[in-house]
Amino acid sequence: MDSKHEALYEKLLALTREGLLGPRAGKGVAANIVTEDAGTLTYIVTLVSMPPSSDAMERHLVKLQKKDGKLVSTRRLYITREDMAVILRDASLGTLKDYERLNNGAYGVTYRSSVEEPGSPEFVVQLRSHGKVQSMNRLQEYIRQEALPALPVPKVYPSLNTALAVEGLQLQITELVSGVMGDSIYYDLEMERRQVMVRQMARAFAALWELPISKQLTGIGDAIMPSDGDLSMLAIKVEPERRHGIGGPFQTVSDFLKAWIRHRFARLEAQNGIDEYKAELLPPIRQFVETSLDSALPPEVDSIPVVLMHTDMGLHNIIVSPDYPFEFRAVIDWEFTSCLPFLCAVPDLIEPLFREQEGAEGPLWEGGEELCSAFWDEIPDWKALKMTTEGRTFLEWYEFGLYLKANALLDLGAPLQTKMAFWEKNLTFVTAFLKRWSSDVASL
Repeated sequence: MDSKHEALYEKLLALTREGLLGPRAGKGVAANIVTEDAGTLTYIVTLVSMPPSSDAMERHLVKLQKKDGKLVSTRRLYITREDMAVILRDASLGTLKDYERLNNGAYGVTYRSSVEEPGSPEFVVQLRSHGKVQSMNRLQEYIRQEALPALPVPKVYPSLNTALAVEGLQLQITELVSGVMGDSIYYDLEMERRQVMVRQMARAFAALWELPISKQLTGIGDAIMPSDGDLSMLAIKVEPERRHGIGGPFQTVSDFLKAWIRHRFARLEAQNGIDEYKAELLPPIRQFVETSLDSALPPEVDSIPVVLMHTDMGLHNIIVSPDYPFEFRAVIDWEFTSCLPFLCAVPDLIEPLFREQEGAEGPLWEGGEELCSAFWDEIPDWKALKMTTEGRTFLEWYEFGLYLKANALLDLGAPLQTKMAFWEKNLTFVTAFLKRWSSDVASL
């Protein structure tokens, strides 16, 4: 989330604590900006059960005034049976038979639908809060045309009904692919079988990075596909990066890394609930950003390849066969597609495969090193690029951006020792980075 909206986000959290969307006990909040105008900001908000539940999560649109954070309106998101019938009819897909709500993703509303016509497939109908559906559909059509076994994607259907798409959301219709989500089985597998899935993940990443269209990228930022033209002749348009609000587009990897660190530093300055962490590290980080950032970054990082990236390509977005060898059947949810240095995927998407919980920063699995080797040995050319001096430098700087901003402990009144233990990885990484790269080591 963009740092300039941090204060409004805190207002939103306060409203949820007061019960705006129902009981908050035992639940976290997932929220993202959907639309913005001169006076208001609209979020899509979900209360997420902790630990996660298999029940469908209710999504709400919450609109706040920018000047003071006051509530303007709330709206629960759903598609009625009557609306679903219109969606399928207008898309020439048939007459609605059955539909049910699915629980996948925190920022959209997803349904499984079937039609009366014999021989018709089942469909997934989604109200999406991110991405440009027309661009997403074109990209998926392009990937399907390339017919890559390592990177299967669902068939897409044009949605002609835009009247049912509410403020800031768009409709997307895809075929329903049978199978199970990769993350629902991966963490219970024996190590040998986990390695089978890890190798498939490596091949999927490489297939995406090596698409012919990746060789024609003109910058770093969001990837937008043209709405028409021969799929084999498409050229990606690069727009400002929107998932984190970094800006751009950027012409060099160096410019991207500097903007990334400045963005994360702004987020750190705006973060509430981490006063003790800020007291220790904010001054030397500020000193580094203001005096050393531009001069300390080695220009050799500009040799890191920029590729097409599905920036949410985790096991939670991959449908696999339910039985060994867990064949990949579909990579889904392409709303976050960017042109990025390929190594951005390492801490964000790849490293979590080797850890005890998806997305966690905790310890490696027992055998996590073998999982890591299995992944990179499957794609040796990319492994070689990662192991270069430039690759290691890029990762060090990119991860500095990740770790310089700490999260608040849920118990804001916890003892200082407990808080510092919670921030230990941030403190250790950031301090080591600044000692290596800052011109003012004495400030530490």
